[in-house]
Amino acid sequence: MFDFNLIVQEAEEITGFWSFSQNWFDILSLVLTLLSLWLAYHLGERGYKRDKKDKDKDQKELIKSEVKLFENNLGQLNLAIDSQLKGFNKYKEEQNFSLEFNPDVQVDFLKFIDVKHIYEAIGFKKEDGIGKVNSLFAALYSLNDFRHSFRDSVRTYNSRYVTLEKRFYLYRKLMYRMLHEICNKRAIDIQPAAGGLNINFGDNHFARDFFRLNQTVLNSPELLDENQIVIRPKLIELFIIPLIELSKQHIPLNADAIEIADMANEVNSAWIDMEGITQSHFGEVEGHINSLEKVRKEIITFLELNK
Repeated sequence: MFDFNLIVQEAEEITGFWSFSQNWFDILSLVLTLLSLWLAYHLGERGYKRDKKDKDKDQKELIKSEVKLFENNLGQLNLAIDSQLKGFNKYKEEQNFSLEFNPDVQVDFLKFIDVKHIYEAIGFKKEDGIGKVNSLFAALYSLNDFRHSFRDSVRTYNSRYVTLEKRFYLYRKLMYRMLHEICNKRAIDIQPAAGGLNINFGDNHFARDFFRLNQTVLNSPELLDENQIVIRPKLIELFIIPLIELSKQHIPLNADAIEIADMANEVNSAWIDMEGITQSHFGEVEGHINSLEKVRKEIITFLELNK
């Protein structure tokens, strides 16, 4: 005969053991899961720190190499600026419309530079260093269109000067052709004389005075330089201005005086304009010289920061 109470008791004991075993398994699984997560995190953290360290090292090397390249470009630019300054000073001295351009006076290398890296290399907390870098970049960017703008300026000046010079050369017509025409039209008598001619213009005082002025200027030792080239300011002083004043005395009665006054004023006006645009042009040259000297100074100051 079965003892149902015994069977129930044994069943309850088995159920209790199984319940305990399930709780233990759950706890063990939880512990293993937590250990796995901690291990994964730990390994990931180590890998992240290692990658970050390598990345920071690579970044520092990149910045260092970029700064070095930047400094090399600045050194080359400084040499080009020195050469260009010599060309400018020679151009100012000779004023011969022949200016040598150095193609290396350019800042194209800035397109390939990360400006932030330059500031990082100096240090964002160094206010003095940051100020010098700011000044350097401001100076460099001022050269951005240096070559094109100044080439255009020189071409414009040369073109305008040549146009005015054609008007100025009317003095040759005044000095030679007009003298010849007036002598042939207005002379009453022409006699050979020592060193030239004796010409009688009768009561045509303008023709007489024009001839005398012309001869005085042509025989003046001040008119030509050592290469027998007309000294233009002296030509204006000795011939054109006196001729304008002479013509005024005979206008409007003398037709020759009217024609010559027009031509003399044209020559004088052209000369004034030639002097004006020349002064303006070489003032611009001086401005470029000052700009280049400023850039050179800023470059030297920056390069001394890293010494």
